[in-house]
Amino acid sequence: MGKPFSDFSKYCAFGLETVEESIDLVHKMGPSGVEVVSGREGEYRYWDPETLKVDRDCEDLFIKKIEEHKLNCLFLSEECGQKDFKGKGERVVVVSDPFDGSLLYKRQIPAFWFTTLAVLKENGQGISAVVGDCAARQVDFSDGNKAYTARLNRGQLEGLRPAKKNSTKELGKAFLETYLMKPHYLYPAAKDFEPLLSKVKFVLPNGGPGGFSDVAMGRTDVYFAHKQPFTDIFAGLPIAEAAGCVITDFDGNPVKYRSDVKSRWHIVCSCTEELHKEVLKVIKDLPRAAL
Repeated sequence: MGKPFSDFSKYCAFGLETVEESIDLVHKMGPSGVEVVSGREGEYRYWDPETLKVDRDCEDLFIKKIEEHKLNCLFLSEECGQKDFKGKGERVVVVSDPFDGSLLYKRQIPAFWFTTLAVLKENGQGISAVVGDCAARQVDFSDGNKAYTARLNRGQLEGLRPAKKNSTKELGKAFLETYLMKPHYLYPAAKDFEPLLSKVKFVLPNGGPGGFSDVAMGRTDVYFAHKQPFTDIFAGLPIAEAAGCVITDFDGNPVKYRSDVKSRWHIVCSCTEELHKEVLKVIKDLPRAAL
């Protein structure tokens, strides 16, 4: 027997329900979702200007779910930017990257397709977050101060288990995750962060909200988030927090939330304090221009 979404808090159940419907929508659209429906202009994401139908339709679904649940929230999302909803109850912030993995989806490569949603307090403190793996139909999520992973099955969670981060303490034994797929990130990372990347055991070239949940669930040991968008950070960070991961900026300071959807962030998330210190030590010796 699976565990129903309703066994969790209302915001967590809302996130699980919304993400499952979003995953279903992604699969229903199939190749039709690759249509380019709009483009971005200006400095923000100038290297990634296309908005696909899958991006827009997933975000439209999230907005519909917010309205159905009558949430009183500020919605911060990848495509629409910022949208205000005057619903019922406490005031919260909903952060979403409705569909992460657009270029892979455009070529119909079924890997690293994610749909994500988090609910935060107005000060940025995480209430709940859900990262949905579209290909595997699996979710990593947090509810309060606990994090879990499970498979989705029509409103039920199957194979539910708590997060279990690794105990890796040495950089040479660590699996590090950082986004490398677009040349805009690949070449600067290979050049500027070679002193860090050359020291680890393995590099997973992904990022976004899933980077945080990967560390939380023990798939990787460090998520190195360099110049990552607001939605990619705060849609997944609460899961790593709930799992007890160590999270700071590149200078070792606590992450200070600000609701700027176009902001860029430099965050390190590690499974242990010892490993985190090793990463920060290498970063400290890098040229400031690289950061």
